[in-house]
Amino acid sequence: MRAEALRGGVPCIVNLPPADQAYSNSDVLGSRHYHGSIEFDDGQTWLAKFRLPNHNEPPLQERNFDRRSEFATYRFLENTAVPAPEAYDYADDGDPENLVGAGYILLEKLAGKPLVWREANEVQKDKFTRQLADIHVELERHPLDKLGRLQLSPKGLPEVGPAFFDYDLDGNLIPFGPFYEVWDYYGPSVHQKIKLMKSKTGEVATSTAEDQERVYWSLLEPLPPNACSPFFLRHVDSRDANFLVDDDYNITGIINWELAISVSKASAFQSPLLFYDLNELYHKGISWSSQDEMRLSRILREKGAAELATLAEDKQHFLVDQLIEADLWEREKFLSLLSGWWMEITAMKTFDWHEWNRRNPDGILDKLGVPGRVLALTDSVRNIGGRQDPRHR
Repeated sequence: MRAEALRGGVPCIVNLPPADQAYSNSDVLGSRHYHGSIEFDDGQTWLAKFRLPNHNEPPLQERNFDRRSEFATYRFLENTAVPAPEAYDYADDGDPENLVGAGYILLEKLAGKPLVWREANEVQKDKFTRQLADIHVELERHPLDKLGRLQLSPKGLPEVGPAFFDYDLDGNLIPFGPFYEVWDYYGPSVHQKIKLMKSKTGEVATSTAEDQERVYWSLLEPLPPNACSPFFLRHVDSRDANFLVDDDYNITGIINWELAISVSKASAFQSPLLFYDLNELYHKGISWSSQDEMRLSRILREKGAAELATLAEDKQHFLVDQLIEADLWEREKFLSLLSGWWMEITAMKTFDWHEWNRRNPDGILDKLGVPGRVLALTDSVRNIGGRQDPRHR
């Protein structure tokens, strides 16, 4: 067995629940992964993480990239004080040398249980948030030179790789990035989404597609000025279930870094998803800072991290990312997200789609105060894989 070989021959057993119990066991089954427990005779326990097969899973090349990226991210975090599991080994799907037959990651099993934020009292929330603030400060100490997702270099060291992918007609991956500037990332992101949207015009009402394209480009105008390095690691799936805590609400680990990405400081240090009132955002279009976001901001200020405190209250990058990824079929959710974004950037208290659409047709970009930025950006996507390092121009 691979795990035994990595531990120098220490015997182990694999502990999996019966199939009829797995789907009700949150320790074993996540939203996309299945975890097997590997118990060694000396008392150490590892996890074997497998991706669940389903009809929505990405192609093989992308699944393997995601797994490698997660493994590289754990290797990066080993050099920080961030409480994340140690990763020992991985294998690709479709690799003839992978005797297991399915792609996997072998990693440390951390102590603790998944956080359930709604069950925590104010004292427990304060204790957790103070530790989370320390983690934000720690991640700021470990900048990265490019925007993208981590991969291992030929020497086995973590380095920034592509941010996302498209596919050619043969189904092969076309990498986008890594990027040296934030706008070089958002331009191709929006361009790719519009391309996908237009390819589905037979399935989506034309007016909806036109509305969505106008919104996509308008999202970029109010973003902060273009940022170059340093960039910082962001845990994308920062729901409470991905934070492990003990009975006293000490953070014992942060797990599931599969989608982690190196991004601008403004994006990396927003509050985690578990602090957002997503019901208000998705159903009412309200984007004001929650009590939990304000708590994190206050604690960061107390720790002397004033810049991070300001970013913890800002949802602008989060809302842009959510709108870019919004499902074309979920019209009401799309409009609610747009409402929250608009109120966030204008400080207005209300939003009406028809009024916004009437007052802001194709000229919305100029009206937002920085004419020409998006026009320049659309030119930049001709070199769709990202510009060269601006230091070498």
